[in-house]
Amino acid sequence: MINHRSFPILAILSFLPLSAGADSVEDAVADIRAKYNQIENASLETKVIEFEPDDDPAYGKVTKYFRNGQLVKANYVFGQGDHGWADETYYYHNGQLFFIYVAGRSWRFTGRTLASGESETVDMMREHRLYFSNGSLIRYLMKEAESTDYDALGSLIAKAPNQLYQNPDLSSAARMRGFQIPGIGSSQDIATMLGY
Repeated sequence: MINHRSFPILAILSFLPLSAGADSVEDAVADIRAKYNQIENASLETKVIEFEPDDDPAYGKVTKYFRNGQLVKANYVFGQGDHGWADETYYYHNGQLFFIYVAGRSWRFTGRTLASGESETVDMMREHRLYFSNGSLIRYLMKEAESTDYDALGSLIAKAPNQLYQNPDLSSAARMRGFQIPGIGSSQDIATMLGY
């Protein structure tokens, strides 16, 4: 478990750029992608832990993936009913977090009324990819799409270009969850992470 008094120092260190040049970053990203592909192509054991209270629309689910007894991947899905959800996947190598994928979906009213008399909505999706090397965030990519056609959103996000991005709040929160996820062992642990 992480010492929370050391978190501010870890948060500051995680945003410091690598002192080496662009070639070192590209080499590190290539290494991260190779580790990612090894995990995605491996046969992994799973453990699922869920939290879904009876009297609240909130939910959370953690699926842990193990190779030879060692945690290599964890998926955390959480949301507040119909108002949106997030899907975060964390990747570990020798106990160290090296990649985070975050997908989030939400919706809002457009202010227009459909022929049926219902209010029109637009669905929005964002994907974030955070690459870490030796504990430092070295690359942050984001892509986004929105559409009034819910079924079109998947193909639109697939075609959207990745952009270099910075969001210290999101990257810091996702990284903190990446440190917490290995210690999740019960639905109460998920409830605590959700703030219940």
